Amino acid sequence: MNPKITASFEIILALIFSVFTLLFVSPGAVAQSVYIVGDNTLPEAKYASSKLASALKVQGYTLVNSAHDYDYLISLAVNGYHLQKEAFSIIPEGRILSVYGGDARGMIYGALALVEEVQRGVGLGDIKAMSEEPHLQLRAIKHNFPWDSYRPSKALDQHYETTRDLAYWEAFLDMMVENRFNALTLWNLHPWIYMVKPKNFPEASPFSDREMKEWRKLFHGIFRMAKERSIDTYLVSWNIFVSKEFVEAHDVGHVNTYPYYNTKADGSELIKRYVRESVAQVLEEYPNLTGLGLSHSEGMGGWMPEQRDAWLKETYLAAIKSVDRPVKMIHKVPSSAGKSMDGSTSVDTEKLVRNTLESIDYVDGPIWLAGKYNWSHGHSTPTFVRVHGGELHDTYFKPEPENYKFTWVVRNEDFLRCAGVCLHSSVSISN
Repeated sequence: MNPKITASFEIILALIFSVFTLLFVSPGAVAQSVYIVGDNTLPEAKYASSKLASALKVQGYTLVNSAHDYDYLISLAVNGYHLQKEAFSIIPEGRILSVYGGDARGMIYGALALVEEVQRGVGLGDIKAMSEEPHLQLRAIKHNFPWDSYRPSKALDQHYETTRDLAYWEAFLDMMVENRFNALTLWNLHPWIYMVKPKNFPEASPFSDREMKEWRKLFHGIFRMAKERSIDTYLVSWNIFVSKEFVEAHDVGHVNTYPYYNTKADGSELIKRYVRESVAQVLEEYPNLTGLGLSHSEGMGGWMPEQRDAWLKETYLAAIKSVDRPVKMIHKVPSSAGKSMDGSTSVDTEKLVRNTLESIDYVDGPIWLAGKYNWSHGHSTPTFVRVHGGELHDTYFKPEPENYKFTWVVRNEDFLRCAGVCLHSSVSISN
C-alpha cells in the first residue's frame, strides 16, 4: 500500500478514536485536574480516595498532587458534628466539593455516592448537594468457609482454593461496600486452628510452620481489607469443637470434630481450656477481627440450658473478657430448652439467656440477637410464619432490652443461582 495512503488512514483512525473517547467521558472532564485531600492516617480514607481517583481517571480527569494548581478539589473527611454514624453529606462550593462522613464508614459511603454520580457521566461542576443516612443499623452477609464446614459436601469442597485467594476476598468485599453492607460473618465449625497454633496445645495443629504462615496471611488479609472498607468481621463457630489432632492426642471430643455438627457436648476441663485459650489467642493475634458469634445450643446436645450457659461463660465469654481490646458479639436464638437439638424452646430458657446477655458489660455493644426469619425461606413470603429452631416468645422483647438489639437473618433457599454449582445466601438486617 502507498505509504501516504497508509499514513492518512492511520490519522483518520486516530481522529475517530479520539472522538469516540470524548463521547464516553464526563462533559468538561477532558484535561481538567482534580486534587483529592483525604486523611492518610485513616485506612478508610485511603480506600475512599483510591476508589474516587480510579473513577475520575476513567472519566478523563487528571489527578494532581499540588494544592496550588487544580480545577477541582475534593475534600474527604470525617465530621460527626452534624452527622450521625454512617451518614454522609456532599457539599459543592464552586470548584471545591466537600464529602463528609459522620464516621469513617460514612465518609466511604459519601465517596462512593460521588463515584456513582461520576460514573453516570455527571461532571464535577454539576454535582448537586446530597446527604444520606442509614435506615438499618446492621447490614450483614453470612459466608460459610468450605473447610471444617457446617456440613460436608463436594459442592463446598470445590470452592476451597477460591476462598483461599485474597483476590476473591478483595472482589467480595468491594461488592459488599458498594452495596452498603457493613458486616461480614464468617461461619466455621472450628476456625481457631486455621488461624493460630495454640500456645499451650501445639499438638492440636495439623499444619506445618509454612502452612500456618499461609493461613495467617489469608486471615490477616481478609480482616485488613474489611477494615479498609469499614466492614465489621465476625467469626461464628459451633461452640464445642476441636481438631482431629487434639482428639487423637488426648482421647476426648470424639464427636466434637468435623464432619459432625449437631452433636453431643463434651464438658471435659481440657477442652474448656483449649477453647478458651484458642479464642483469646485469635482475638489477640488478629486485632482487625471485630467480633464473635455464639449461641446456647450448637454442639451442646445432651446438656440442659444451665450447663450450656455455664460452659459459654467459662470459655468464649471468659476469652472475650480477658483480652485488652473491644470485641463485638452476635448471639443466635432460639436456644434449645431440653437436652436434645429438636427445636424445643421455653420461656425459662429465654430468661436464662436474656439474663446472661444483659449482664455482659465487657463487649462493644450492642450485642446482636439473631433469629432466622421464616426458617431458611426468607423470600417465600413477606408474612412472618416461624423462626428457625423453634418458637420464639416475647421474653427477649418485653421489657425492652438494654444491652442487645434484635436482628433477622434472612436465608435464601427459595431460588438458587447456578454457575457450575448452586449457591444460597443469607443476610442480616436490623434497625
